[in-house]
Amino acid sequence: MPGETEKPNTERVQELYDSFGKGDFEAIRNIMDPDVELHEPKGIAGGGTHHGFDEIVENVFSRVGTEWEDVSVAPERYVEDDDTVVVLLTWSGTSTKTGKSVEYPNAHVFDFEEGKIIQWRSYADTALFNAALEA
Repeated sequence: MPGETEKPNTERVQELYDSFGKGDFEAIRNIMDPDVELHEPKGIAGGGTHHGFDEIVENVFSRVGTEWEDVSVAPERYVEDDDTVVVLLTWSGTSTKTGKSVEYPNAHVFDFEEGKIIQWRSYADTALFNAALEA
């Protein structure tokens, strides 16, 4: 049976989404390098660059858990090239503050090194995201 670092990167990203859906942050931690960087669009709440897994949990994942409900991250296509995986997906959720729902296309780009995610870039329609937050 192949070791964890021998899994195809696309399979590791699929595990990340499955684990996120289950709220299993420890499984996500095992997929990411301890010094991982997440780049969220600067035009949204919680946007900017986040360094390290703990900061990502505190500043991004926890915000999603408290500011949004019925969140869905539905991957539709995976494209892998060497140590990079691009995922085209649909993100949806309902703001707990306004009760407004949003659904928009999104892209995630994951860069790997030795079987771990070292960088994650998110591309989103910030106008649609922010509109759901406006009263």
